[in-house]
Amino acid sequence: MNTKSDGSLMGILVVVGLLAWAAHAGWFYQTGQQWFDTCWSAQNSKEEPKTPEEALARGQCKHNAEKALFDAGFVFSGNPEFSVTPELKAASDACPSNYKDLPIGGPQILVVNMIQERGGVDRLDSFLPASRLVVRTFESRWPNCPTVREASGFPKIVEKNGVFDWATPCKPCEAEQAAINRR
Repeated sequence: MNTKSDGSLMGILVVVGLLAWAAHAGWFYQTGQQWFDTCWSAQNSKEEPKTPEEALARGQCKHNAEKALFDAGFVFSGNPEFSVTPELKAASDACPSNYKDLPIGGPQILVVNMIQERGGVDRLDSFLPASRLVVRTFESRWPNCPTVREASGFPKIVEKNGVFDWATPCKPCEAEQAAINRR
């Protein structure tokens, strides 16, 4: 090999190394490891945040978890015992229930607990975005939820003016309500 190509290869390796270090440090986005550490602390620490940054990060745990899940196509079903229509029954079977699975405080509590139960975050989570960790954790328990949601006609949930809501009117929700009213 000649010195010019050796220098080019070394330059590329240096740039890749710097980019990996910057991702690990959270310069581009909050990493999965950072999200987990912050949200675990928010759930388990009896101490108040020590800095404004820590308080802000703790306050974003729920929003960031919901955004990641809804962007990935997850929905939360209700009490499966009261599902009437086939669409809601399918979603109840494939998706987490806000009646029996999700804590009142939000999905981030469940995600942190699930990660803890499996032994913590993976080494790769120190580099990848937090949203990937949250979605991967839910997919481990409800792998078909986004597909079933879409096949059952439930629209995605999107953020509108800081609030999560259906992207379009929820026709299966309307059918469920009509079926309940006919009972």
